[in-house]
Amino acid sequence: MAATLACTQSPNDAPPDTAPRPGGTAAVRPEYDEAGTLRKIEYDRNGDGRVDTWGYMDGARVLRVDTDDNGDGVVDRWEYHRPDAPGSAGRALQGGVDATVERIERATRFDGHVSRWEHFTEGALARVEEDTDGDGKVDKWETYANGSLSVTALDTLGRGIPDRRLVYRPDGTLDHIEADATGTGTFTPIRP
Repeated sequence: MAATLACTQSPNDAPPDTAPRPGGTAAVRPEYDEAGTLRKIEYDRNGDGRVDTWGYMDGARVLRVDTDDNGDGVVDRWEYHRPDAPGSAGRALQGGVDATVERIERATRFDGHVSRWEHFTEGALARVEEDTDGDGKVDKWETYANGSLSVTALDTLGRGIPDRRLVYRPDGTLDHIEADATGTGTFTPIRP
């Protein structure tokens, strides 16, 4: 991770450039405050010579990581870390996600506007909220249990509340579909 690389720099070291290095390895550029505490890391993840990842730090502790996923210069992903998380070295990964991550926000349309919110518990995805149609209102909710999708709830009527639910078995296969036609929050199974 970029944070681990930059933490070994001292504030008096000349910051490396962000140009790709031989073999395609991109450089890391740290920024320190007047007291010598690491505050920001800029990183060229894909080695194209342009910074596309910004890590906001409190010394060795990662606070937030912003990423431009499609190279257009606009941030598309914001990763927020737990404020009580210890330093970056030795953090456990759960399903490829840093265990200190508590939330990831995404601009799924690559327009700089958040439309998907992913919430994590100890590195495991717990729930997701998403605005799938771009109207500024959440219309899809996902709930996860033990790393697997357990329920997807959908607002197909534009009321701001779910009216359909897809319920999954622990192995990830669809168990049944439910509907709430009246908007009261009472779901009943749909019979084929």
